[in-house]
Amino acid sequence: MKKILISLSIIGIAAGVVAGGTIAFFNDTETSTGNIITAGSIDITVDSNGSSYNGTDLLGTNFPAKDLTSEKFFVFDDIKPGDYGTRHISLHVAKNSAYACLLLDDKVDLENVLTGPETAVGDTTSVVGEMSKNIDLFAWEDLNGNQVYDPTSNNEPALLTNGNFAVDSFFDITYVVIFDSNSTDTSELVPNVTRNIALTWCAGTQTVNNTTGVVTCDGSGMGDEVQTDSFTANVVLFGEQVRNNPDFECSDVQL
Repeated sequence: MKKILISLSIIGIAAGVVAGGTIAFFNDTETSTGNIITAGSIDITVDSNGSSYNGTDLLGTNFPAKDLTSEKFFVFDDIKPGDYGTRHISLHVAKNSAYACLLLDDKVDLENVLTGPETAVGDTTSVVGEMSKNIDLFAWEDLNGNQVYDPTSNNEPALLTNGNFAVDSFFDITYVVIFDSNSTDTSELVPNVTRNIALTWCAGTQTVNNTTGVVTCDGSGMGDEVQTDSFTANVVLFGEQVRNNPDFECSDVQL
């Protein structure tokens, strides 16, 4: 019996040695090299392909799609009551879809010279002029690019504050919504799709028929208080990504 017990002890020791040994496992490694995460971009370019002054085309004001540097949308130095004009621009976005707003920044009204006719109608301000208050602006999305407002047969949407139909003086306008999260009748800027925007202005009171599309200008409300006055402003095109950004509003843009 003693010999049997000794044999069992030896077997137990041998089993312990086997359990503590090293075992090799088959394996393989695959490596994906050069992985890169790159930020996208929003790049909006603008072209001007039509403008007019009192019904006469101003061909010299056109320019191809580009990043704006010193280009101007409005340059007039002898405005009279009843004068009117148009400006037609196209927007292009590369890479990614974008919201878009036109903003008026650095608005400056100057009296320049306080003339006799101005003082005769009670204008006593020697610094701030009245020009911007007397220039009405209307804008719409020109879907077919013909520079004619067509709200009925072509369903061209009017563009101004919060996308609502309106005619305003330059003095009151801070932004024009082309498309933001509140827009219901326009859509985002899409890469490689041209968006045509048209604007009309009037020295006086501009009236727009939102059924027929007829735009008229009445200069009778622009009086002598505007003589020699001038108005300057920066027109800023602002774009912001649409993806992952459902609440963007043009009214929130801070320049």
